[in-house]
Amino acid sequence: MTRPHHHGEPHAHPAARRVRARIRTGTGTRTRTRPPTPFALAAPALLAIAFLLMPLLGILARTEWAELGSHLSSEGVTEAVKLSLLVSFCALELSLVLGVPLAWLLARVSFPGKALVRSLVLLPMVLPPTVGGVALLLGFGRRGLLGPWLEETFGIVLPFHTSGAVVAATFVAMPFLVISLEGTLAGLRPAYEETAASLGAGPLRVFCTVTLPLVAPGLAAGAALTWARALGEFGATITFAGNLPGATQTLPLQVYLLLQEQPEAATSVSLLLLAIAMAVLVGLRGRWAGTGRSRATPTPLLDEIAPPPGTPDPAGTKGISNTGGSPADGTTANGTGAGVSTTGDTSSPTGAAGPTGTGEPSGPGGVGGGWPLHARVTGFTELTLDAEPGTTVAVVGPNGAGKTTLLRALLGLTPRAHAELLLGELPVGSLPSHRRGVAWVPQDGALFPHLTALANTAYGLRAQGVRRTEARRQAQAWLTRLGVGHLAHRRPGQLSGGQAGRVALARALAGRPRLLLLDEPLAALDQTTRAQVRHTLRGHLAGFGGVCLLVTHDPVEAVSLADRVLVLEDGRAVQDAPPTEVTRHPRSPWVARMLGRNALAGTAATDGTLALDAGGSLVVADPVGEGTAVLAVIAPEAVALHRRRPHGSPRNVWPGTVREITAVGSRLRVLVTSANGPDLVAEITTEAAAELRLADGAEVFTSVKATEITLVER
Repeated sequence: MTRPHHHGEPHAHPAARRVRARIRTGTGTRTRTRPPTPFALAAPALLAIAFLLMPLLGILARTEWAELGSHLSSEGVTEAVKLSLLVSFCALELSLVLGVPLAWLLARVSFPGKALVRSLVLLPMVLPPTVGGVALLLGFGRRGLLGPWLEETFGIVLPFHTSGAVVAATFVAMPFLVISLEGTLAGLRPAYEETAASLGAGPLRVFCTVTLPLVAPGLAAGAALTWARALGEFGATITFAGNLPGATQTLPLQVYLLLQEQPEAATSVSLLLLAIAMAVLVGLRGRWAGTGRSRATPTPLLDEIAPPPGTPDPAGTKGISNTGGSPADGTTANGTGAGVSTTGDTSSPTGAAGPTGTGEPSGPGGVGGGWPLHARVTGFTELTLDAEPGTTVAVVGPNGAGKTTLLRALLGLTPRAHAELLLGELPVGSLPSHRRGVAWVPQDGALFPHLTALANTAYGLRAQGVRRTEARRQAQAWLTRLGVGHLAHRRPGQLSGGQAGRVALARALAGRPRLLLLDEPLAALDQTTRAQVRHTLRGHLAGFGGVCLLVTHDPVEAVSLADRVLVLEDGRAVQDAPPTEVTRHPRSPWVARMLGRNALAGTAATDGTLALDAGGSLVVADPVGEGTAVLAVIAPEAVALHRRRPHGSPRNVWPGTVREITAVGSRLRVLVTSANGPDLVAEITTEAAAELRLADGAEVFTSVKATEITLVER
């Protein structure tokens, strides 16, 4: 009889238990069984380690430790050390000046011959150093291609001069910087730089204030490797610059000379170079490629923190209704709304964008100002959009419908679509992103991880030329108004999702943009935090003096935040109407399903029925003209389920099979698929499900009354 064992302690072979390892994770520990290492792999690996270690042990074993101080303090070695430091740091400086722009070009710009340029960068790493020295001599020597011109024009002679040693060291060492930094730049999320541009920062400012700080780990790693390689350069230096004491005789060349006269001293100097190289590698700790992340270690996300006593009411919304109007009436604060059309109001705004100087947040056009929107988008996404100031337009549609492409076209960040954009009377469609006055809040906020919440919020104001003190004062006012003023000095890694979302919104609004683009700003939040941030967002969108486009997949967001809902499919506008109209009469199957409805596409037949595109027919109470393409919308509550075929009033009955049962609050949603009819979702009570004995795979009949079907022309 098998002996019982405790739960969680299954029988295991002793050998398997011996190789079991405990892996520490962020929430505790877990057990993972590692397979034993094959001897056929372990033996060569150990030999490789011994092969690499043996020369280092040889240096350590042959070093005369008692004479080490005298060897390293001799006049020749001291002079070589000083010269090596001068040459290596000059080579590093030259590599930074030339290599950083080259790395950015290779990582961010597509151009003909890019593969050839990258090969040229890698060439010095695989080329024998002596051959590299010969190439430098033929290129920059006194009889080389460029050497005579340098000598005649500037009086510069590189061979047999310290500057020649710097050039040789740069030639062999700069590729380490370029390759390291290119990898880091390629891994950096472009959303940070695109968001900075949308806040008004020019390309050079974005590079200096956002890109470089974020790639600092990769840059530091590449710089350290570049310096170490330049310090140890020998072949190219002796071939191109010669071996002149005090001018080009660096430490590696000194080692070469000492080997012939004082081998013990050569070993001591070699130990010095070995120690420097090992110190650099240990300092890098495998970070050659960099990560593009902030050097500060982010702390775990904190829970939503209530403002301390005395903090102003978040958003200033306590006791104030949404002045933008209820979503039910589909009007904005000025009652004009938005529309997809071919005409637009281009009246001049009464205010102007820019700092108010009051320290209090205000709309983009100042008091009483506003920026009506007229946009004509061509390319993958094609539509014409008009909206009055204060209008919030929710943009919805399935994946790939062109929602994000629309936003990026308005920002001027995509070649897939082009926008002729008019904000007020200002044509900004031909301007670069940082001059359009269009602020963008991407899905995760893209807060700059190396800046505090206050510095993030002040970034756009600083880019517009506002003085630092004034910019920080206005930024603090915006953070306080959004209920996160007490978190001003925290970095993004120390903020919860809801807090980060409010900071991102404050940063976008602080620069007083003419157009605000929100790309699923609440998607990453939990339900409770999402409701809180939605309430805050609704209050501030009501006072925004421009137009806001909100991309969302959440019907609650579309209904509660938007004055209009723009439905996109395949880059085209399918419907543009108030939320209530879209809810009652959706023209898109995707929108109907997003709202929890059944949507069946079909065409009106001659007998008054509806011929479904997926096959079968549907009897409707109010037939439409023959040949009309319509969408039949059926609420889940209108779908009845039966275990036997019903008789009586329902005229639409299909056999089917239960495929999925999902709890929605106190009710259940049942997906029924049918080979002879449409797939439908029914919503029933738990008692009805128990009475029908429903389970996955159960055979049932679905029925829908003709009067329960709403037809919407497509």
